[in-house]
Amino acid sequence: MITTEEVKAILAKEGDARGVVFLTDANYITLRGQGQILPQIEKQLADWDIPVKFSEIKAMNWYPVAWRMLSLVAIKEVLNWTDEDIRKMGENAPQVSVIVKLFFKLFPSVKKFAEQIPRYWRKHYTVGDMEVVSVDETNRQMLLHLKNFNFHPLLCKYYEGYFARATKLTRPVASVVTAKENDCHFKTGVPFHEYQLNWTL
Repeated sequence: MITTEEVKAILAKEGDARGVVFLTDANYITLRGQGQILPQIEKQLADWDIPVKFSEIKAMNWYPVAWRMLSLVAIKEVLNWTDEDIRKMGENAPQVSVIVKLFFKLFPSVKKFAEQIPRYWRKHYTVGDMEVVSVDETNRQMLLHLKNFNFHPLLCKYYEGYFARATKLTRPVASVVTAKENDCHFKTGVPFHEYQLNWTL
């Protein structure tokens, strides 16, 4: 369980996220047949002085990243989910995001996707920097660094699922994509989160 001090520390962090990130979470919870639990999640957020009502969120509006982070914590605690459940939620997100669909229509290949990742990140968040360290199309591997985005380790699992699914949306369509966080600010103190993506056609 997250402590009051941890909640306050997260709320003190700056930066905004598009409302679509909240909506994709609510969508996934509903798809799992647990939509009736959303009011309980909202109540937990209200207890932390976060006025989030999923039905009132606007996809393209900006909301504090801290709210987005704590909504994930509330979801996990209220639904008694595991880290793997959070990873699966992240995997679902690219399939339903309007921003993602438009992006992949414009940049469908892995190479083009990689070139645009920093700009793609900024469409969702006002903080954090996504850097493509390397792209090896021959061996079908990509290495990403997410910098200046240290809100909570729960996001690490979420993005493993997210990056795997996003890569699978490129062309040619990958049959299998794996995403693993090789290094983590919360585990080793490095100034980034390193994700390795591998895919097969």
